[in-house]
Amino acid sequence: MQWIQYLDNTSNFSRADMMNAFEASGDKLSSSLLKKKLQEMLDNGTVARVGRNAYCVPKNGEKPYAYRYSDLANEVAETVSKAHPLLMFSVSELVQINEFTNHQIAHNIIFLSVEGDVVDFVFDTLKDKYPGKVLLNPTSDLFHQYWYDNMIVVEKLITEAPKGKPKDWCARIEKVLVDIMTEPLWAESISESELPAIFEGAFERYVIDESCLFRYAKRRTAEKKIRGFITNQTTVKLKTMR
Repeated sequence: MQWIQYLDNTSNFSRADMMNAFEASGDKLSSSLLKKKLQEMLDNGTVARVGRNAYCVPKNGEKPYAYRYSDLANEVAETVSKAHPLLMFSVSELVQINEFTNHQIAHNIIFLSVEGDVVDFVFDTLKDKYPGKVLLNPTSDLFHQYWYDNMIVVEKLITEAPKGKPKDWCARIEKVLVDIMTEPLWAESISESELPAIFEGAFERYVIDESCLFRYAKRRTAEKKIRGFITNQTTVKLKTMR
């Protein structure tokens, strides 16, 4: 793909930049054909989205984020999906960050984020199947009082939270990174000293959609906090501008 050489020195490029690169390499494309080629390259990993109309060619082995959930997390997701088939929800778990930490987390927590109007119904669905292991929007004190390994925490899903892949309920890495900085139970379960390594590992191994990350951070009123943290406490170099 000769067009790539025309974008080698850019941290990110737009669709217009890509069109110009194709033309410079001797290939003139229509807008519809460019859109099709771009989607093909996004699907096969040749190109990655790093922001709104911002793309890059992964050069250091970054790949789309994928995580293999525990049996319990999959079981919880399946239970909720069957009982509430039209429900929007997201599942993440504490051990999800073990690939980035120096000290491995041994005891898991399942975080189930659910659309606000049906939180109580989902809680009722799960408490019968997992008696004594499900908490609804617990305070830190309540959580520690009733803590149990593989505890399931049901909480309200923040509006406009990013949808995951390959299933909508899978937590995107962008959501996980924001949640560990904003959710009290995440924060209490992870040593603050581990946070820089978590962010650095995530950005090093995976393609991060920075627009998605900061849009969700803004919904959690934490955009400034997370930008400052990345800039001042990690070695991460953001690919997109403010």
